[in-house]
Amino acid sequence: MASRPPAKGQRRPLGTLMNKKASEPTIPSVPSIPTFFPAKKSPAVGNRATAKTPTNPALASVERAQNTGIETSHKKDDLWGAFRTLDGDYQKFRSRTSTLKTAVVRSSLLPFLRNYENCPLDAPLRPVDLDRRANIFNRWWTGLLEMLNGRNGESVTGSDRPTVLEAVTLIMVRPEWNVPFHVSRSRCYAGIRPLLSSRSTTSLGSASSDFLADSVLHNIKTSYVQNLLSQMAYVVERMSSRSVPASVVAFCGKATAYAFFYCEGVADILVRLWNPSPERIRRVLAEHHLERDVVLKDMAEPVAASFPSGLRGLAFRSVRTTTRYLRSRPQISMAMTYIPWHGPWVGRWAGGDTDLFFVFVKVYYNLLHKFLPTEATLEETVCSPGYVLLEAQILTVLHNVIQKSNGLPQPEPLCAALPDDDLLSETDASASVLPIRPASTNRSMAEHRLIMLLRDCLSGSTWVVGTARELFARSFEGILKAAARRTSLFNHHACFTLCDFMEEALAILVRYQSGLSSALSLDWPFWLQVCRQMMESHNTMTEIRLYAFLYSLWNIIIAEESRKRQVCLEWLLDEEFFGKQFSHWCPMVRAYHMRLLCWRVGRLGECTSELDHRILKILALRLHRVWGGFLYLQTAALERGGPRLSTAPCSPAPNRRLLIVRNDSQPSSGGMFLTFDSILSPSSSTVATAYERHSSLGPIMGEAKSQESNGAPSVGMKSWALLRNMIPFAKSTLDSAATQTKRGNAAAARNQVNGLRPSKKSNGEDNTAFRARSFKFALEWIDSEKSPFGKERQLYRPRLPLPASDDLVRPAPTQATLHDYKGEGAAANQSKYAGRALAEWDLLIDEYRDFSKRRLVEGVPNGPLVETPTLGIETFRRSG
Repeated sequence: MASRPPAKGQRRPLGTLMNKKASEPTIPSVPSIPTFFPAKKSPAVGNRATAKTPTNPALASVERAQNTGIETSHKKDDLWGAFRTLDGDYQKFRSRTSTLKTAVVRSSLLPFLRNYENCPLDAPLRPVDLDRRANIFNRWWTGLLEMLNGRNGESVTGSDRPTVLEAVTLIMVRPEWNVPFHVSRSRCYAGIRPLLSSRSTTSLGSASSDFLADSVLHNIKTSYVQNLLSQMAYVVERMSSRSVPASVVAFCGKATAYAFFYCEGVADILVRLWNPSPERIRRVLAEHHLERDVVLKDMAEPVAASFPSGLRGLAFRSVRTTTRYLRSRPQISMAMTYIPWHGPWVGRWAGGDTDLFFVFVKVYYNLLHKFLPTEATLEETVCSPGYVLLEAQILTVLHNVIQKSNGLPQPEPLCAALPDDDLLSETDASASVLPIRPASTNRSMAEHRLIMLLRDCLSGSTWVVGTARELFARSFEGILKAAARRTSLFNHHACFTLCDFMEEALAILVRYQSGLSSALSLDWPFWLQVCRQMMESHNTMTEIRLYAFLYSLWNIIIAEESRKRQVCLEWLLDEEFFGKQFSHWCPMVRAYHMRLLCWRVGRLGECTSELDHRILKILALRLHRVWGGFLYLQTAALERGGPRLSTAPCSPAPNRRLLIVRNDSQPSSGGMFLTFDSILSPSSSTVATAYERHSSLGPIMGEAKSQESNGAPSVGMKSWALLRNMIPFAKSTLDSAATQTKRGNAAAARNQVNGLRPSKKSNGEDNTAFRARSFKFALEWIDSEKSPFGKERQLYRPRLPLPASDDLVRPAPTQATLHDYKGEGAAANQSKYAGRALAEWDLLIDEYRDFSKRRLVEGVPNGPLVETPTLGIETFRRSG
């Protein structure tokens, strides 16, 4: 009796191929393509009563394989026991209610996927074993997608959704699905055929064996593509809603990236939704050192051949060819027409509002790394399908950040926005017209999604692995350079934001590149040229922000001697530039410039070089030049009888000055009640110091011990005894506080005896038992009566921020040499503020030395270890 053909939409079992004898001349028919939604019609999801063909294909025996002439390996699948258990757990999953299905996923599916997540598919598998694995995964995948889509009345709670999404993601990235897509690639797989262990000696047996392998690959590829398309329908639906949980956004980004690579037609639609312009594509090519009209057709063909067939049309050949291809109508399948591609989710896909686009970028680089050759050149990388278009979209997102983030319109007052009738109506009626600022405008640049993308890709996480990190770092710097080239010098909002972005991005790039053995490094000449051009903008906000940028990244910028010489000697200490900025007309610019000179340029570290001493000599020479010009103008004013130059220092802002304040968090005391340790004087604190015990401390400590033995309470003990009587139920807390007070008094006596002599161990090492603190410059309000600003000061020769040595001290100008300091033109106008600038410099040097002495008293071992306060612009950043 002839066997019945499989019903339409059913999966043809592999056992039918094994029933054929080698002598039978008939050739098996081509298997039917499964339907788009296998969850409803395919017997792999359920519905066993109506299925004529078993869901799990029957295992072909060795005897049947021998009858067909196929020499299959006798070694079975090593993981078949685990897969059989997983298949049995799926039956439990189907029989449970929606509320208990997640428990089965947690107890069975997730442990299996995590245990065998890094298990490579490098050993040859029989076709039946590979098909059986894919069949089991397909059942779980379709069942989980049914839960997410809410079919059959099922629903997933918010607490269970991350578990289900993680299980779907781990199934999606299984190596069994990649076998049909990796063709003759020596790096990932040696080929498709070696993974399917089936050999034959006869021509008919060879044809049956090849058909068997092709049938397995076809079924796996079809199931994989259908499930990815089902996920894309879920992605578009969820990302079109108003609010989306973070776990769903992360899953949607990963699902979109895999559909972009493996589903034919999806990439064509997604890149058209970006609508990249030819101008952005040419800017990306320019940063890769390629000409605007470069043609890479001969190189693009072999590169595209290593990618899935659905991506080969997006391989870059030339700007004209790519633009013409994007303007054509995409060829999509019937199953993709049911997905609303042009819905509200397009804005999020373009990089706005959520992390969808940025998660896609991370996964894209990982998948790109799998298909590109190991030693791919720069041109081959550019020819990769979708690479140039993705870089152009990242450039678009960065351009919007720089050009529009600080240029948002200010919200109008409520009374100006509401008519008279609305003022008399209900509150809810007028709430809709309130201007609401986007949430992204209140975030710092460190929390921006592009910065977080860069940090995630270049950190030690598993988002981007292998050489894909180096590729991403190189391309991201090129995108940042392309955005900087198109930033207007006189758009201070854009320059301000560019400095914010550079401060975060360059620090991450340098930290990543410092751990590489390759020659990858930043284009520092370009970035230093950007800074020098910004300083020529004649905008005070741009100059202040640039000084804060140099102050923050100073250690990174001067890491090399050549850059240190270029920044200090050829730029900051250039005679014309120094005179212009030191005597600048704006007090805030002078304040930031002087703090850069004092705390960065003129401060010596633990290891000094000849270049450091040369920089100090040039700094002393420039200060001497300003001092001589001031004396010349004062003498000339006395001779003419005119007004003298003012020597009253100016505050950076009215009634405000930059003060050094603590920036780290204060340690909180335990217990229910607040102890008095935090308000005691520093001399009675319990912070360990770096000073050794003196021999004369013995009698003092002996006297203290004798008093304790005699039972004579100290003053501190009396105070705590009084509080113990007032609060009897806090006895343990007060006793511990009294003990801390006794220790603090002993430490104060020890410091008083030792003075300022740092401790040394017997072997010569420093006993640096101090805690490093964090400080910052803050723009604080000051009392106008006690303020040193606005009052004339007696000026002396300007000092350096460290004890000046004899070779740095220059003799004061004499009456005969004062004429040499006469300025002309712009130099003469700048000298009008020399008196105020010198007075402000004198106050800054006093502040520097007082802070250093105080920290040395508090336990810092030496001067180079004194903390450097941070300098930012948050205190007066404009709200727009």
